[in-house]
Amino acid sequence: MRIAGCLCALTSLSLVGCFGVSTLDPAAPHSIDLSGNWILDRQASDDPQKLLDKLRPKETTHRDMSAADDGLGPYDNGQQDGQGGNGPRGRRSQQAMQPLLYRNNQIITHTQVMRALSADVARADQLTIRQTHTQLTLDYGITARTFTPGLKSVVSASWGVADQSSGWKGKEFVIEVKPQTGVRSVESYTLSSDGKHLIEQLHLGGGDYPNVALKRVYDHTDQPLPRSIPMND
Repeated sequence: MRIAGCLCALTSLSLVGCFGVSTLDPAAPHSIDLSGNWILDRQASDDPQKLLDKLRPKETTHRDMSAADDGLGPYDNGQQDGQGGNGPRGRRSQQAMQPLLYRNNQIITHTQVMRALSADVARADQLTIRQTHTQLTLDYGITARTFTPGLKSVVSASWGVADQSSGWKGKEFVIEVKPQTGVRSVESYTLSSDGKHLIEQLHLGGGDYPNVALKRVYDHTDQPLPRSIPMND
């Protein structure tokens, strides 16, 4: 998945929804450097499986489909009240199909988010960050994502094109992605007060999709991290 996803706070989400992606600072605060090798601390982090289970869409049942019938009976030809007559079942009206279409869109959206989150979770065990004045790279060993702080751009997202902004917000490095349609995401990365831990916050939400959050805590390590052939994300 190309999560460009996920987030800082629910307040940030509402701002993204109202005003588009934020303008973030291109320069890191003095002495803030996220560079290093980081290993996921599972005990200190949220369990992603609980989040995935919560988001897993329920399958559409026969009852769900019949609910979209809107009362059309086996001898209803689908015409307006007062114009109907006994005969073969007519085509469902557009109004009658709306509940089913809405339900299908919900399933599609949840499936896209789960696919993105599952891919994100799969690569989250380790992280190398390389930070310069003009770039910040998140390297997971199997894929890498490079950002230019302060830059706004149009990117490809799981649900179409999206506006992306990355840069510094105080001591946090933030990546915001707001698609034209679909689920917004905000990621933030910051150091613990002692500098020994990296804290990632991921938030998703928007439209008819509920706001959800995932927190990860990483421990700093001086050991080199295993790598496979990198792919840009």
